[in-house]
Parts: sequence; structure tokens; C-alpha cells
Amino acid sequence: MSSRKSQMIYNWKKSGLIYDDYDKLYEVYIKTMECQHCETEFTKNNKRCLDHDHESGLFRKIVCNRCNVMDSYIKYPNGYSKQEYYQTNKKKFKEYYQANKDKISEYYQANKDKISEYKKEYAQEYYQTNKKKLKEYKKEYYQANKDKPTIGQKN
Repeated sequence: MSSRKSQMIYNWKKSGLIYDDYDKLYEVYIKTMECQHCETEFTKNNKRCLDHDHESGLFRKIVCNRCNVMDSYIKYPNGYSKQEYYQTNKKKFKEYYQANKDKISEYYQANKDKISEYKKEYAQEYYQTNKKKLKEYKKEYYQANKDKPTIGQKN
């Protein structure tokens, strides 16, 4: 067994993956050249990921990094992207909204404070998680736009 293969299998086991034949799974993993959800070809920047259910440990699919991070293939089954899923079901969404407009509005009004609090908590959590990235983006943006005049600044 190659060092790379044994290291990869070790990491899969360490992350909680449960599978009957890890050697066979490794061969399938190496030979899979496109995402099993969105069919995007794997490249150096678009890495393949072996996804599994973190609760049960069971293997799901070999997907691209984007699908793995977004869990889009779980939320939007049958190969749909989020946009395709919406477009395909747009009529159903509109019919549901029209039929339940009052209930939806009522629910929103009754839970406005909770929803607002949740949004604040989520924004704070997102900021804490991505603080370093956000600083880098801000720095890059500043560098790219430092010569452009800002509002109130004379040319």
C-alpha cells in the first residue's frame, strides 16, 4: 500500500468514515474524475472530496469541494443546483406563497424579533469564523481601489 493511499485511508477513518472495503473505495475515489453531483471536472483548484454523513459515518458521494462545502446535493437532490431547483419548482413556490400569503405574513410578524435576533447572531458568527478572510478581502479591495476618489473627496 502506498504511503499516500494509507495516509488518505487513515484520514478517512480518523474523520469518522465507515466503509466495508477502504481499498476499493480508494480506487473508486482516485478514478473519479468529476463531481458525482454537479458533474464538474476535478482540477487542481477544484478538488474532489469524499463526503460522508458525520452522524452515521456512512459514505455518501465523491463530490467537488464546492458541493461538499455547500451540501447542495443534499439540499437540492437529483443533480440540481440551487438556482435550477428554484427554476424547476418556481411555479409550485409561487402557488404555495399565494395560497399561504396571510399565514406567512402572520408568522413573520409574530416572530419578527426572533428572526432579527437570529440574523444578528448568524452575522456575528459568520464574522468570527471568517474574520481573517474578511480582513484579507478588505486589504485587497483597498489596494485595488486606493487611487479612486471616494464620496466627498475632490479630484
